[in-house]
Amino acid sequence: MKEFMLFIRSEGNPVANLSPEQQQEHVQKVGGFIKKMVGEGKMKSAQPLEMQGHILSFENGSFTDGPFNETKEVISGYYHILAKDLNEAIGIAKSDPRFEDGKWRIEVRPIMKVDGINE
Repeated sequence: MKEFMLFIRSEGNPVANLSPEQQQEHVQKVGGFIKKMVGEGKMKSAQPLEMQGHILSFENGSFTDGPFNETKEVISGYYHILAKDLNEAIGIAKSDPRFEDGKWRIEVRPIMKVDGINE
């Protein structure tokens, strides 16, 4: 099995526009999806991320500590999963029930194995 990071992207919090009942249903659906993936041995971890943050840049010998992003889109969470290949990882991403509740994007990235770093 290969490891993949799935970066959950959103503009703001799409769930905020849902009613309290719909928000609770969303949490239950996504939580159930995560538990199912963990139970199948396909998910190593998953967490939401807070909306605020900073991006550090280094150029010409100095750091720039700027605001988070130029765009409205942020990485609002992640899944660290196991899949046999990129196609299976994409399939796992497509099965995320969050897509039923607003505008979301998921970036699927294979984790590169580098000798001596992540052994």
